[in-house]
This record gives sequence, structure tokens and C-alpha cells, in this order.
Amino acid sequence: MIDDANTVLTKDLIRCRLERGAVRPRFVDTADDALLQLAERLLQVYRAPAAPCRGELEELAAPLLSAYPDTTLAQGLDKLLADRCEFAVVAGEDYPAWRAAVFRASGEVLRQGAPADVQQYRDTVLAGAGLPAAVAEHGLYADLPENERLTRFRDLSPRQLLERYNVGLVQALLLRSSALDVVVDSPDPAPMRRLLKYLRFFRLLAHLTQEPGGASAETAALHLHIDGPTSLFAEVKRYGLQLACFFPAICGLAAWRLDAVVEWKGQSRPLHLTQASGLVSHYRNFSAYVPEEIRLFHEHFQRTVTTWRITGQTPFLRGEGQEMVFPDLSFTRADNTVLHMELFHRWHAGPLRERLRLVQERPELPLILGVDVALTRDPEVSAVLADSGWFAERGFTFRDYPTVSKTLACLERTAVRCSRGEQP
Repeated sequence: MIDDANTVLTKDLIRCRLERGAVRPRFVDTADDALLQLAERLLQVYRAPAAPCRGELEELAAPLLSAYPDTTLAQGLDKLLADRCEFAVVAGEDYPAWRAAVFRASGEVLRQGAPADVQQYRDTVLAGAGLPAAVAEHGLYADLPENERLTRFRDLSPRQLLERYNVGLVQALLLRSSALDVVVDSPDPAPMRRLLKYLRFFRLLAHLTQEPGGASAETAALHLHIDGPTSLFAEVKRYGLQLACFFPAICGLAAWRLDAVVEWKGQSRPLHLTQASGLVSHYRNFSAYVPEEIRLFHEHFQRTVTTWRITGQTPFLRGEGQEMVFPDLSFTRADNTVLHMELFHRWHAGPLRERLRLVQERPELPLILGVDVALTRDPEVSAVLADSGWFAERGFTFRDYPTVSKTLACLERTAVRCSRGEQP
């Protein structure tokens, strides 16, 4: 489903233009015969049955790229295909050291007078260098990237490649965005829940508000505001990639609107997109995919905890006004006490401060919070947490993902307050 989530076009491969001051990606026609033929010919290069090396793939693709009138477009398609490849990396030997040994052995042979026979010269040098069998078999330069052998190519159809390219143009722009606003309108709550699960999977956090006029939190249109990478002071590239990887999940919705501010040619420019853009998500079967750390948490919790169980469906919680909260996990105790857990990762300093403000004003919310220790390295965040009596009772810190023991301890502390008739 997300094998190629990290496949994003580089800045030099972005094709877009300005219209009335806004950035407009130059999407391709996914039914164009000439483009479909180019896509098919490039795919044939990467479908090679003989496990070519990286350098050979580049040589085979080069004539196709140079012959196509729009070389930037052709190179973009090739970049997406190259990112779908997996290569075998030769390990276990110090190849630079063995190359140096061969050069020294060659110098010794030449000082003694080079043999007239080339094969004899080669055999003498290799014997003098004492090369291991693995190095002799793979070659002296097998460790260089161009000599890595193709072991797997995640195939797709020509049309899927063109669809992937259109999405990739937007992703490349979002890598340099300062803000992202998405409005999702669906009478069915399932697509919204799926979108928010994608948001959590990529460790992003949005400020959720219900659009005015909605009948309920489950069916009303939702407005998601997500900070962009250029609004952060640390790990901008990593966060930008996470945000770009989240975008295809939006494309899978029936009705959506996206407004962003992106950097283009040294200036901040607006970007506006809707479902009418015709973008097609390449994410599939997300409901069947569970990240390893979450799977292990669920298994450990189920195996070791008898007083609580993880609830299958997490509800929306009403915040202030139109604000909504979508927790990461929900738990039910044997006495029917229900608590929800929301996690804040290394990029969530602003949303964390907002949530602490909310729970101070709305202590009746059945919520506990987990905070990545990476966030506590921010002096302001650390001070806010230290001053929060609410967090001392109903929060905890974790590294990368919460442990069952810390989660359980926080659940029990909060449940004790419930049993005393106090607000959770």
C-alpha cells in the first residue's frame, strides 16, 4: 500500500506555471498516447529479467529521456521508476582497502618488469593482492552505487505511472509549504476516519474543526489545518516528506479542497486544488496495513493487560466551538470506563500547547496524552509540561512509540479519579 510512499520528485523536476499569482502544476493527460508509449518503454527498461546494475539501467533509459521533447517530464517519470527499485548492496568487505592492495601489487609487478601476457599480468597482480573470493567474484568496484544489482522492481501500468507523476508534482511542492488547509466533505464518516488514520500513520497532527452547518461530528465536513515544514525550526526535510507522503490519502476522497502556501522560485505562492483536478491516489488497502510498532503495541497490550481492552473504533471528541479531537487509540475498562489517548510526536509543539490549553478548560474530556521525549528538548515545551498539573496526572512521555506499561499506568491513574466521581 505504501511501498513507494517516499517517492517524491526533486525540485528540478517540478513542472508548474503561475496563473494570477497562484502555482498551478502542469499535470499530464493520463490518456495521451505519446506519453503512454514513453511510460511503457521506460517500464520495459526496469522490467529487465537479467538483474541489471544501476549503471546499466541509466544507460538504457538515457536515449529515451533525451529523445522526448520535454526532457524534464521524461526525467520525472524515470525518477519515479528508479525510486521503485531495490538494489543489492555488497557488504562484508572493505573494497577501498582491497583496491589499494591491488594497486600496490600492480606497482610491484611493474617494477619487476611487466609480463608480456595480459592474463599473466592480471593473475600475478591478483595473487599478490590476496583478494578474498567474494571480492574476486563481484569485482573491485562492486561497492559503488552504479554497480549495485537490481533485486526488485515494484511494477505498475503506464497509466498508473502517469497518475503517480501528477500526484508527485503536488508532493514536490508540498515539501516546501508553510501551511496546508484541507476541507473534506463526506456524508459517510468512514472516509474521514481513514484520512485521519493516514494522518496519524505519517505522524502528522492537524487542527480539526467542523465546518458550520454540519449535522454531527460524524457526518459534517471537516477542516484540517496542518503546519507546513517551512513553519518549523528543526527537521524540516523529514517533516516535509511526511506531509508530502500524506497528500495521496487526500486524493482518494470523493470531495475535497486543498489550499496551501508553497515556495516557488524564491517566493511564497498559493496553491489551490480540488477533486476536480482528477488526481488519483496510489494508496491501496490501508485498513489492512498496520505499522510494526502499532502491531507490537496491540499484541503486547492484549497479551499482558486484562483490565483494559483497545476499542476497535475511535470516536471524534468535541472540543471548543467547532473544534474536534480525533484520538490515536481508545480503551475500555471492565467497568465500562472509556478513555482515549492522543500522541504528540517531535513536530507537534504547537498542537501540544493548544491541546493542553483545551484540556485545562475542558477537564471532563476523557483524554490522556502521550508526548515524545524529543519534544521535551524544546525549553518552552518542557516548561509548559512541568507547569501542567493536568499532564502530571494524565500524561506521560515516550520514545518513538508508547510502551504498554506507561500507557497502562496513565490509564489507571485517570480511571481512579473517575471511580472517585472526579472528572477524568
